[in-house]
Amino acid sequence: MKDQETIRNPFRAVIFDLDGVLWDGEPLYHEAFNLVLARYGHQLNDEDYTQIMGHAVDACWQWVRERFGLTESLSDLLIAYDNAVVDLMRRPAEPLPGVRALLDELTRRGFPLAVASASLRPWVDTTLAGLGLRPLFQAVVSASEVDNGKPAPDLYLAAARLLRVSPGKCLAFEDTAAGVAAAKAAGMSVVQVRVASTALSLLPNADMVIENYSQFDLSLLDGQPVQATKPGSATIETAVPSSLNSPSTGPVKP
Repeated sequence: MKDQETIRNPFRAVIFDLDGVLWDGEPLYHEAFNLVLARYGHQLNDEDYTQIMGHAVDACWQWVRERFGLTESLSDLLIAYDNAVVDLMRRPAEPLPGVRALLDELTRRGFPLAVASASLRPWVDTTLAGLGLRPLFQAVVSASEVDNGKPAPDLYLAAARLLRVSPGKCLAFEDTAAGVAAAKAAGMSVVQVRVASTALSLLPNADMVIENYSQFDLSLLDGQPVQATKPGSATIETAVPSSLNSPSTGPVKP
């Protein structure tokens, strides 16, 4: 949270990233990378994986090809990776602690909800169904439906458009630098979530940081100033911008 600026207008909708925000999915994708790379004698360590977290799948594999000098085609690697992910997704999964309670409360309060994920549509649908969360979202956008993945704003703009809410009236929950950049580029305020096992250090562009979902003060959504604490700092006032220039297309709610 930044400085002393407070919200003057309440939010109208909430948009969530999927992996690392609604469930601890990044370890599964990391494992899938290494299942494919093992065939070529390589392994993606934690530091390497952090470099690609949150980016579109094809961009990730292009980075990996260059990192290890692989000669296999990008299409072949993507097919192998998709197969590995689908196999791993057969494992049981649960939402991160506090997710279901927050979604239920947001639903009770009448907030339209969406998912904006850089993962492919089949993975997103499988994950949300397995977590039992799909009925709670009025819109779901994946990398399969947009031209540009995160950090471009396409996913968030598409989600806001489907909800028929101006991007500047949407609050986004993200866990990666690419995701935060995407939501900010769309004109949204962003909460960095540091709940998953792959939680990153504090991202300077995030408007708010939470270590667990119980730290999120719902009164913020109504435009009320709240107190919150960044790790290692004194209590400071929430710094979600009061107004943002937000590009949008199609009919939106004021």
